[in-house]
Amino acid sequence: MECPGCGMQRSLIALLKGNILESIHYHAALIPFLLTLFLLIIQLKLKNVNGGKWVMWAFIITTAITLVQFIIRQIILFGDR
Repeated sequence: MECPGCGMQRSLIALLKGNILESIHYHAALIPFLLTLFLLIIQLKLKNVNGGKWVMWAFIITTAITLVQFIIRQIILFGDR
């Protein structure tokens, strides 16, 4: 059984090589995860009043994408058996 984070390292390597579609194929939540980290760093530096809400929503969206991808992979994995 794969973990929800499986494929993230391959996704990062593909993204660093400039292969965006391949990166999304390996792990769809990597780009939103990087955006979440970027927003978090900006929020920690600037301390914007509404910045925490943006970080929270980015985290929720990234988590939702990760869970949906994990569930789909599990359905596909168990469907092949």
